[in-house]
Amino acid sequence: MRNRGLEAPYAVLVFAHGESFEWGSGNPYDGSVLASYGHVIVVTLNFRLGILGFLKTRVGVDTSDSSGGNLGIKDIAAALRWIKANIASFGGDHKRVTLIGHDTGAALANFLLVSPKSKGLFQRVVLLSGAALSPWATIHNPDSIRISVGQQTGCLSSAEGEDEDIAPCLRSRPVQALLDVNIEIVRFMPRIAPSLPIDLETPDPEYSMEHASENFITCEVLLGTTTTESYNDFSATDIQYGFEEEERNRVLRTYIRNAYVYHLNEIFSAVRNEYTDWDKPIQHPINIRDSTMEALSDGHTVSPLIRVGYLHARRGAKTYFFHFGYQTKDSDYPQRLGSVRGKDLTYILGMPLVGGMPFFPQNFSRQDMGVAEAVLNFFSNFAKSGDPNGPGVHKDIPDYGTPREKTRYRGLTWEPYEIGTQLYLSVALKPKMKSHYRGHKMAVWLNLIPQLHQPGDDDVSMRHHHFHEREQYYYAGTGTKLFLFLIISGN
Repeated sequence: MRNRGLEAPYAVLVFAHGESFEWGSGNPYDGSVLASYGHVIVVTLNFRLGILGFLKTRVGVDTSDSSGGNLGIKDIAAALRWIKANIASFGGDHKRVTLIGHDTGAALANFLLVSPKSKGLFQRVVLLSGAALSPWATIHNPDSIRISVGQQTGCLSSAEGEDEDIAPCLRSRPVQALLDVNIEIVRFMPRIAPSLPIDLETPDPEYSMEHASENFITCEVLLGTTTTESYNDFSATDIQYGFEEEERNRVLRTYIRNAYVYHLNEIFSAVRNEYTDWDKPIQHPINIRDSTMEALSDGHTVSPLIRVGYLHARRGAKTYFFHFGYQTKDSDYPQRLGSVRGKDLTYILGMPLVGGMPFFPQNFSRQDMGVAEAVLNFFSNFAKSGDPNGPGVHKDIPDYGTPREKTRYRGLTWEPYEIGTQLYLSVALKPKMKSHYRGHKMAVWLNLIPQLHQPGDDDVSMRHHHFHEREQYYYAGTGTKLFLFLIISGN
């Protein structure tokens, strides 16, 4: 056993939870196994959510710390400033702080990554199943939500006062009155989320990443995705029995209508084309389910994550990417779906080594334990040095459980993601380095669809851009007020 004192001060991992922009908490995520196994400090945190965390309370760009929107992001930044100032008292190294975000938490971490105001608060970032470029990472109608909330709480009585800052009035209302506010539901999109610009210096996250803001390229970044990121977009019935082609089309139309503005018919055709097995004239409902989940996973989570990795690596910044495809034999999810969103956290937190979480015990195999040990080593090494390939924390040759597990991971080097090779680590039953994750499908989302999603000439009517199918029957969920307005007005 190594002398633990040699590792002090310890690297620090700060975890921003996901699940939703409206609910969730950091305390259920137990970092004790990761901390003890990796000899690091793990910090979980809470931040304001929902209306309290993300409501834009006034028109224009907010520059204060006490009003306006995006207070949840400011909470995380405040926690990071506290950690920088105080972590030494807990044996931590304020110069080796890694911010980990999962799901919606990854989008928030990504916003902080591109913000110049975050410089020096962390040196490394891990984005799991989420990015600032995901269509669900921001809302595009913050002012309409602000007006609706103001009217429901009595803080806006007429259209004449719609430019007022409603924050002082909202502070006079009971918390329950704010929690009871009804916000429009739009399928595949959040009811409330961060609104752009995050701050004056980063009006557009993608622009900041494309032009390589200093904070973005000086931080080392590790990105990861699971196999089925869209699992929670579907009902238990859909998952168990699948669905027919007509329902697939309704789902895709709904997603595209709510995520895009221009040339929706052409985008829908491109996606349907790419995710249809044309060699089979008759599709089984389960196969249709699989391809639809694949399309949504790629569209709303994987391709934005790949885009962030590409922009980061393009300037030579150290970037690592992984696909967590491992699935335990005792999984609660259909085997053919592979890993689902959030399952990688079970292994990153080392739960197989202690039999699961206290409130959710589970039987794990020696194989599961071996994968968890490997993942723990990779993440703790990255937190310490920015390279997941550092020596094991227990032995020079890491012990990944059974002799078979040792063989699987011994000699495996996690190569960085670069724009030419696009190498990534496949965490599976037989782990290996691969290249160009879902390359052809990523090209559709990252190259073809952005070319289609253009307004075109100034004289082109908006009617041209929207779906020919107007009746609600052609959709599988609610849409935006803009779309409904176009139907009514005939524009």
